[in-house]
Amino acid sequence: MTVLVWKEDTWWDMRHFEMETKKNIRTIFLEACSEIANLLDDKDFKTLQKGQTFKKVSPNKDLYYEIYFQSSDRNSNRDITVLPHINIYSKRLKDWQIRQTGNQYSQGVVYSNTLGHISPCGYRDWNVAGMSGTIEINHIAELINKYALPIFHLFDNIQNAIDFLSVNGTQFNKYSQESIVPLDFLICHAEKEASEQFFNNFVKNCSYKGKIISLYKELETNDDINLNYSEFYGADKVKLAFVNELSLVPEILLR
Repeated sequence: MTVLVWKEDTWWDMRHFEMETKKNIRTIFLEACSEIANLLDDKDFKTLQKGQTFKKVSPNKDLYYEIYFQSSDRNSNRDITVLPHINIYSKRLKDWQIRQTGNQYSQGVVYSNTLGHISPCGYRDWNVAGMSGTIEINHIAELINKYALPIFHLFDNIQNAIDFLSVNGTQFNKYSQESIVPLDFLICHAEKEASEQFFNNFVKNCSYKGKIISLYKELETNDDINLNYSEFYGADKVKLAFVNELSLVPEILLR
């Protein structure tokens, strides 16, 4: 009969092994981020958080572009997840949002999405571990170059971005979908006509158009509008449109 003996240092050895494994996984993850940075066509991004975030300030100095690589606590040696996010922020918009809503935690988000949602991939992450890691890294960099960087470059000129959004919304390519997120940016930066055009186009094509129209009508008799509460996704932005006197065209209201 075999007798197993638990040594006093066994727990420490196991804990040390777990810590070293996590360290190695973290190292592989950050190395993957670094390799992606080296493959980008735009070399002006600075790396933050040990390389997990790329950041670039726009020529107008108000906007900055961010590529953030989300990972997972469930990573293992065989599965190291990378989920890239692209974000655009505005310092001026952040100050405006704080004044409008009283929310000191406003971030000034102009646009935000995952890489998959602006490319042919749809929602997905990438595994940079093992033999296929290099292929996945190259794929991420290719998608950023082809689909994310053109969105950033559009915002290098704020007026060009306003003109595009007012006509096309957030359909930056045939894969990206409509989003109400830039409405704050337009109300803050653009003429009222451009903001209204963007808003009406979004509502017209929105799958929950009925909720927006119902809320807009309710706001007409509401003297206490909470700009920091959303009854549904984007309701807070609909309220901002209302308090800033954006109008919905009669054709939309009658549907």
